[in-house]
Amino acid sequence: MKRFRVGVIRVITLEDRGLIERHGRIMEKAYPDIETLSICIEDQPKGIFDESSEKIAAPKIVEAGRRLLEEGVDAIFVSCAADPAVEDLRRIATGKPVFGAGKPLAALALAISSRVGVLGIGEEPPRPLAATLGDALISYRRPSGVSATTDIAESLGAIIEAARRLRSDGAEVIALGCTGFSTFGTAARLQRLLGIPVLDPVLAAASIIHHELIRASRLGELLEAG
Repeated sequence: MKRFRVGVIRVITLEDRGLIERHGRIMEKAYPDIETLSICIEDQPKGIFDESSEKIAAPKIVEAGRRLLEEGVDAIFVSCAADPAVEDLRRIATGKPVFGAGKPLAALALAISSRVGVLGIGEEPPRPLAATLGDALISYRRPSGVSATTDIAESLGAIIEAARRLRSDGAEVIALGCTGFSTFGTAARLQRLLGIPVLDPVLAAASIIHHELIRASRLGELLEAG
C-alpha cells in the first residue's frame, strides 16, 4: 500500500511533542495510508483567534510550509479553520495539496444538510467556513468564556450549552469551527449528547486531503473497468 506523507502545521506554539503531533495522529488513525510530520509555529502562545493574530501568524506558517516541503511531504495541512496562508502556500507547493480546515469542514457539512450550525472561538465564524456555507449557516455560537483555543480545555460546560443552543436554533449538523476542539475530542462527546452529526475539523480536512492524494496518484487504477 502506497503511503502518503502529510505535513501538519500547528498554528499555536506548543512544547509538548504529543500535543504538537495530536492532530496528525487523528489523521493517521482515520487513514492508515497517511503518515504525518507535525511542526508548530513560534511565538504564538494563544494560536489564531482574530484577524490580528492571523496576520502575525501568516508569514510563520509560510516558513513552516517551506520547511515541510524541503522534507518532501506530499501535502500540507494548516490546522486552523481560518485557512491562514493557504493560498500563499499553494503558490510555492508546486501542485501539492494544501488545505486548512475551514473549507473542507464547510463542504462536508453541506453534504449532510443545508441547515448548519457552527461552534467557534471568535466573535464571528472563520471567514472561509462562513463564505463556503453561505445561506446554509443558520446559527453561530461561541461558548461563554471562550475567546482562544487555549480556553477550550476548561470550558466543557459552556461548550455543551452553546452546542445545545445551536440544535435549538434548528441546526441539523454542527461544524466545530476551531481545530482546538479536535485536541480534546469535542465532536465525539457532543454527538453523543445531542444526537445530531457533529463534524470534527481535523477529520474533515483529512478526508479532503486523502481524496486529493488518491485522485492525483491512483485515479486510473481505481476507476479501471473490470
